[in-house]
Amino acid sequence: MAGDKIDMSLVNAIAFDPYTHGYYKVSERVGEAFKDGLQLKK
Repeated sequence: MAGDKIDMSLVNAIAFDPYTHGYYKVSERVGEAFKDGLQLKK
């Protein structure tokens, strides 16, 4: 099923913060890779 896409909001991923030794839920898309940073180059 090559056309299937993953709904990342259902993945329940976590991220580790080494500075606070905490785990955080990752559930919200906050930007567009390779696009949003282009505004900073101007």
